[in-house]
Amino acid sequence: MYENHDAREHRPDVGREHSRETPVSRPRPLADREVPLRRRHTPASVHAWLDGDLPEAAVRSGETARDVDFWKQIGREVDQRRHMRTPVHVYDEIMNALPQTTPQVITPWWRRPLELTPMNALILGAAILAAGLVIGAIIRG
Repeated sequence: MYENHDAREHRPDVGREHSRETPVSRPRPLADREVPLRRRHTPASVHAWLDGDLPEAAVRSGETARDVDFWKQIGREVDQRRHMRTPVHVYDEIMNALPQTTPQVITPWWRRPLELTPMNALILGAAILAAGLVIGAIIRG
């Protein structure tokens, strides 16, 4: 949903005569101008070729040739990027940005200081009272 948050839109301009003009059409929000994309599913034969179950010649026919070319191009780009190396000066900057000391381990809950808030005190008091009532009922009964 499109909401215009422009404060100037709802207040009259000072010094401007207010006549009965047709309102200026505002541009429609971007969501209204979007064109839905046609859903295209990769055929099962292309999936089988990508899995290594079919040879390329069996898949490269008709409309699937475009899919084969697309996936071969992706394979070439992946191979090219697999052999890329980080330049030495970037590697040095990364290593210099790392902390020189080992970070401290978070202390376990039993070693942390106890914080007694009013709500925690109330809950603790109710728990002690309930435990006392249960023990008293067991002894009495």
